[in-house]
Amino acid sequence: MISYIKRHPYAVALALAFHFIIALFLIGNFWSKPMVISVQDAGPALIQPEVSPQMPLTTMTVDQELIEAQLTRIREQESQRQAEQQRQLTEAREREQRIAQLQRQQEEETRRAEQARRQAEQERQRIEAERQRAEAEQRRADEARRVAAQAEQQRAQAERDRARAEQQAREATQQAERQRQAEERRLAELAELQKQAEAERARQEARQREVAEQTRQQEAERARLAALAEEEARQREAARQREVRNLRQSYVSSITAKVRENWRTPADISADAQCELVIVQERDGTVVSVRTERCNAQASEQFKQAAERAVLRASPLPQAPVPEVYERTIRFVFKP
Repeated sequence: MISYIKRHPYAVALALAFHFIIALFLIGNFWSKPMVISVQDAGPALIQPEVSPQMPLTTMTVDQELIEAQLTRIREQESQRQAEQQRQLTEAREREQRIAQLQRQQEEETRRAEQARRQAEQERQRIEAERQRAEAEQRRADEARRVAAQAEQQRAQAERDRARAEQQAREATQQAERQRQAEERRLAELAELQKQAEAERARQEARQREVAEQTRQQEAERARLAALAEEEARQREAARQREVRNLRQSYVSSITAKVRENWRTPADISADAQCELVIVQERDGTVVSVRTERCNAQASEQFKQAAERAVLRASPLPQAPVPEVYERTIRFVFKP
């Protein structure tokens, strides 16, 4: 119950005000009828109160129904406000989740691009090693041809050695050709891989630019919504301040009017006399003290005392319509 009152202070205050008005209405009807005392000659004196007619029950029922309907409408408005707040909170959370998902996707794509770059670098190193091995083979083939030439010069030593050397030279040449062709294929494949890697890197960069643009737009949208919410809050606060100022002016005017109602004009005072009244009051309007300040030259001591008596007669003063308007010390210029 206490938590409900804390969450809905205005609704509870309104309900209590309705009940208080009904109670005053019933009490006023009860006390408005005078007591009739009848005295008879014989027997003890009896005091018989005149019984006032009972208020129709339907009036109380209708008032209670109005109160319940008002409370139901207030609860529905509060439920709608809480539902709207929950919906806005849910939308904000969903936007944050979408942004987090986009960031994770961007990180994953960056990781994949880095992995592809490392793989391309490893492939390049492997091809470089193959090339070095091919060059070594080429050097060995050159050495074999040199040996074959030397063997040709030494053909006189042995035919078999010459034939064997020629065969070795032919085989070395064929092997070198095969290796050359294989190297050309590897270089072509490497060029194709590099081309694909460049294309993939270009796609990744384009994707990163797209994600960055989406992130920038989302940040701009969040900033716009935040600025809009701040402006709406400022406008609501300005409207509330205007309402409080209007209520305060009306409140002070009602106090001034009640003091004038209780003013008793003494003899021999100037019509131009005026003073500033400084009133200290309780929250229920009970006057604690009153004094006059900043009086003009036409305000006599008799006028000041009469003004203070008017304030005391006006106690209790009208109560503040809302708590923000209440001030324990009130100042206003009094001119009857």
